[in-house]
Amino acid sequence: MKLTNEKLLNDANGLSGLTQKNLPVKASYAIAKNASKIQSVLKIYNDEKQKLIDKYSVKDSEGKTKIEENSQIRIQEEFLEDWNTDIKELQEIENEIDIHKFNINTFENGNYDMSPGEFMLIDYMIEE
Repeated sequence: MKLTNEKLLNDANGLSGLTQKNLPVKASYAIAKNASKIQSVLKIYNDEKQKLIDKYSVKDSEGKTKIEENSQIRIQEEFLEDWNTDIKELQEIENEIDIHKFNINTFENGNYDMSPGEFMLIDYMIEE
């Protein structure tokens, strides 16, 4: 299944939270396995993002990326458009991930505390 870096970034924290819930074994296993695959892809994304930060950020007197008081990184004004273009391109890259799926019927015989939003988060993992 092809998923963009942006989708993976948006889903990562939610999936991490779901791995802590008491869910049916097959669903819990699939979610944990998929979360692990997503984290390995995001490591590469974060490495590439760091290269862009190194390239475009405001530097201190030693040539290192300057971190603002609010823990933010500032991009050099003259490179702001290039930064926006490159970061957007990085987020739009699609990754082919072998998603481990499970049947929706897994949730039939139990009382599982899952919100509609959480089901939406894992919809691409569910087979009907």
